[in-house]
Amino acid sequence: MHARSAADALERLLNDVRTGRAEWSHPHAIRQAVADLTRISEALATTAQQMAAALDRERPAPAPTRNHAAAALREAGVAGATATHHLRRAHRAPGY
Repeated sequence: MHARSAADALERLLNDVRTGRAEWSHPHAIRQAVADLTRISEALATTAQQMAAALDRERPAPAPTRNHAAAALREAGVAGATATHHLRRAHRAPGY
């Protein structure tokens, strides 16, 4: 339920960006958006890793076979953690 709500909100943001309705006219708005996106990417990373662990527990793959869905979720978790890192760097960068 939470993931669906977040996905809907991000989809609305993307539509606003694509149509030019999203405005970044004030630095405070950008700072707040970066802070919010940092929270989202951090939650994505953690949630994807937890989902991968749950899949591994529910459907363990016999060695040496991998659970490909769990592996993909772990990769998504790593990507989310990377995005979090870059967003935090942007937040700390001079000129921000």
